[in-house]
Amino acid sequence: MGFLLPHFEAVLGTGRADETFLGSTAALSAEKVPRDVVASDRRKEGVVVALGSAALHLKGEENYDKIDGTIDMLLSALETPSEDVQSSVAMCLSKLMKKGRTQDRLGDILDGLMKECLHGEKLATRRGAAYGLSAAVKGSGIASLKKHEVVRRLEEACSSGATESKEGALFAIELLSDRLGLLF
Repeated sequence: MGFLLPHFEAVLGTGRADETFLGSTAALSAEKVPRDVVASDRRKEGVVVALGSAALHLKGEENYDKIDGTIDMLLSALETPSEDVQSSVAMCLSKLMKKGRTQDRLGDILDGLMKECLHGEKLATRRGAAYGLSAAVKGSGIASLKKHEVVRRLEEACSSGATESKEGALFAIELLSDRLGLLF
């Protein structure tokens, strides 16, 4: 896991394959690596799934820092302007929300996601934060809606505020409804 994390971070950051990782055939393989946006999104999506899946199997207190680091990487990947990547991140996040020290950080995670969802500058950022918000609530339990006043804050954003805040709140309501179903 420690060997792969720097490579995963590079792919999540740039969306490009690390050509030094390809080994001695880098010159031949680098020509075959697609460099368009769709290929970049697919690489990021693959890294997100691999990273989330690997973190699911970490156990014990000695791995709490790795789990926290993985969750932070996944949260930063929500800014990727691709709904496929954001959806994959949300799927992985919801499964990781009860691992490690995540429950201790839940308030900060939800506050950060709520801020991005309601006040993010770009549409993709607001949508990604809404995906993350719905995943965090599903993974941590329905009680987190009330404990962290998620619904009240979304209602306030819908009734007053800028159009971007209203749009972000509606994204969050849509994705919470989709992810939680009848519970929401």
